[in-house]
Amino acid sequence: MAVNVTEKNKTLNEIIDWCEQLEVEGLRLASDLLMQHDMAAYGVMQGQINAYEKTADHCRSLLGYTGSMPSEVPNQSEDAK
Repeated sequence: MAVNVTEKNKTLNEIIDWCEQLEVEGLRLASDLLMQHDMAAYGVMQGQINAYEKTADHCRSLLGYTGSMPSEVPNQSEDAK
């Protein structure tokens, strides 16, 4: 099945943006929880932040190459002189 790299990258970038937004919101909440000395809730929030960060990193690793491909590739066989 052919995959439209542009559409795939668009979707992945939307997920990355969403994860980064939730990560920022989580960091704010984690800071508030830390100031309230609510260590249990702080730990949970840190776990969620980590999950968003790992998800965004994984999506970045899946982004496809969208540049132009060379139209001609030199002969690389061992017999080429």
